[in-house]
Amino acid sequence: MKKALTWLSTLIKTTFYTIVVYPVFVLKNIGYHLRSPSVLLYAAVFYFLDRITKLMIVNNSHKLPISVIDNFFTITFVKNPGVAFGWFPDWKLPPILMALAMIIIITYYSLKLPEEERITRWALALLVGGAVGNLYDRVTYGFVVDFFLFHFGSFDFPVFNIADIIIDLGVFMLFIDIFFLSDDSDGEEEMLSEATVA
Repeated sequence: MKKALTWLSTLIKTTFYTIVVYPVFVLKNIGYHLRSPSVLLYAAVFYFLDRITKLMIVNNSHKLPISVIDNFFTITFVKNPGVAFGWFPDWKLPPILMALAMIIIITYYSLKLPEEERITRWALALLVGGAVGNLYDRVTYGFVVDFFLFHFGSFDFPVFNIADIIIDLGVFMLFIDIFFLSDDSDGEEEMLSEATVA
């Protein structure tokens, strides 16, 4: 009984801090969050953007599909039990575990990032927001809600959603940051100094 009360007390405190204290802290320090993007704050924004669009699709699924641009772009409603673009439809638990692992690792890493790593912070926020969006679908519905369908002649591109776009954008930004924008000059200077001493 004592353990249950302790657990309940901790849950109430955590909920209070999450719902009341953290938003106040964010608003009080909004300048900091805008200058150096807070990964968790913007991940939440991207998650809610994905959630709102999916709710609109689910609530209006009886009116779909709708052809936005004839023979090019359609808004539809597809239940995707697999991973990205409908691959591996028989997988149930692995995508959930992979998403959880990615969210935990990225969140932990983001807390150690220097403030000046703005692009990396944006990229990680996109990855976490998108991953949480699709993870919510898998846990709640047992499938991911997809709705963007593009046609190219007789070819239909795999249906996707906002979370997929967010994740792809995050991966792209991370790729650009790592391979094109990272400053390796410090490492090169260290190597040159070691070679000189040797």
